[in-house]
Amino acid sequence: MSVPEPQFPSVYEFVDCLILPMYGSAGSRIRSVKWSAHWWAHPEAVARLDSLWRRYEFLRVDEPATFLETFLRNHADYHMRQLMADSSVFADCRREDTPTIPLPSAPMKDQKN
Repeated sequence: MSVPEPQFPSVYEFVDCLILPMYGSAGSRIRSVKWSAHWWAHPEAVARLDSLWRRYEFLRVDEPATFLETFLRNHADYHMRQLMADSSVFADCRREDTPTIPLPSAPMKDQKN
C-alpha cells in the first residue's frame, strides 16, 4: 500500500495555510493574542507545531471521514492553548518578537556507580 503525498509539504506550509487562518483573531483582539510571527525561531513552538502537522497528515489518511474533528478536538486545540496561554513561550511576543531564552542547565559531574 502506497502512502499518499502529504497535503502540506512542510510544517511551515501547514502553519501558514491551516493553523494561522484557523486560530487567527478578530482585529480588536489581535493585540491580546500571544503569538509570534517568528514562531519558527522558538524551539518549543516548532516541536508542538511539527507534531501537530505530522498528526494531521496521519489522521487525514487513517480516518478520512472524521479526521478534522478528531484533529481539532484532540490535538490542535490542546497544543494551541498551550502555545497561546498567558505563561506560554509567546507570552512576551504580542507587539514585537521576544526570542526564547533557554532554561539553564549545569554540567553533570561524572556519575560513578
